[in-house]
Amino acid sequence: MEKTLVKTGLYSLAISFLILFAGVNRVKSTTDVNGMTSAMEIPYPDFFFMISRYSIIISFIIVISVFAIMQYKKYKRKKSS
Repeated sequence: MEKTLVKTGLYSLAISFLILFAGVNRVKSTTDVNGMTSAMEIPYPDFFFMISRYSIIISFIIVISVFAIMQYKKYKRKKSS
C-alpha cells in the first residue's frame, strides 16, 4: 500500500509539473483604468516556484484520493467476507 502511494505521489508530481510547465503562460496582460493594455512577464524563478507549488498541491490531492479509494476497497472487501 505504501509503495503504491509513493509511486502515485512521485508520478503525479512529475506529470503535473510537466503539464503545468507546458500549459501555463508566463506573460500576463494587464489593463489599467484608461483602457491601456500592457504585458507583464513573470521571471523564471517565480514561474518555477509557482508551478512547483501547484504541482505539490495537485500531488497531495491525488495521493489523498488514492488513499481514500484504497481504504474504501479494503473496507468493502472486509464487509463482504
